[in-house]
Amino acid sequence: MLTLLKLELEKLFRAKSFYLSFAVLVGFVALMLWGFYTYAARKTGGEAVEQFKYTYESRQYFNGLTFALYSVLFSFTLLLPIFVSMSAGSQIAGEARAGTLRMICTRPISRASLVLTKFLVTALHAGLLLTFFIGLNLVVGLIFVGWGNLELYPGPLNLVDAPGKIMRDDALMRFGYAALSGTWALLVIAALALLCSVIFDSPVQATIMTIAAYLVLYIVGRVEFFEHLRPYFFTTDMDFWRVVFKPDIPWQSLWHSACVCGAYTAGLLLTSVVIFERKDIVT
Repeated sequence: MLTLLKLELEKLFRAKSFYLSFAVLVGFVALMLWGFYTYAARKTGGEAVEQFKYTYESRQYFNGLTFALYSVLFSFTLLLPIFVSMSAGSQIAGEARAGTLRMICTRPISRASLVLTKFLVTALHAGLLLTFFIGLNLVVGLIFVGWGNLELYPGPLNLVDAPGKIMRDDALMRFGYAALSGTWALLVIAALALLCSVIFDSPVQATIMTIAAYLVLYIVGRVEFFEHLRPYFFTTDMDFWRVVFKPDIPWQSLWHSACVCGAYTAGLLLTSVVIFERKDIVT
């Protein structure tokens, strides 16, 4: 299995889509920075350079940590799940489309090992994407905005009901927690996309089905009419990683949601293995 893992990693690092995903994240950070600067210009009457850090009528609120927090939270909802879906959705279906799946399955490796190896590669990709993205936001925030404490206020981030504060060093640790917990949450999407990749022979179809399922559950789960169904959607528990930015982390709730996400991931992986073991590969 180690040899197979090495081969799959070589495929990952040779793929243009791997580097394209990082390039898009860089572009997103640049757009976020531009958006904050233009917002500052409107709020400060054109004196954005001098008063950029005072944008939200608070000298202590807006800084590099705030910028990184906004950027990560805004992108996690859609941007990162799309990249993970594309990566996982092409793992099995991509081999089928290229005509190499049947040849791979004739090698002395089990189909279960192949599925698990593909999943590990996708998990690595997801972890690298999120870690790179968080690190990039922190560096950009330090260089162009400057650091301070992480001030939290009730607002669009929906993190707190009353004003709170996280000291700078503690906030940096929270971003580390976010990289770990966020990657764990993204594994649910990876497992779902891998299942679609096993079912469908087209990587495009597998990716679209994954994104469609994710968006439907995410949107429906936020419609008040379906509030009673919200606890049964995996998208609800995927948001558990956000609580690491609360002044007091609710550890019990965090571990509960993390275990639920782990159960979803394991269940989807097991389903993928069972279906792939019984699948008749003709191409």
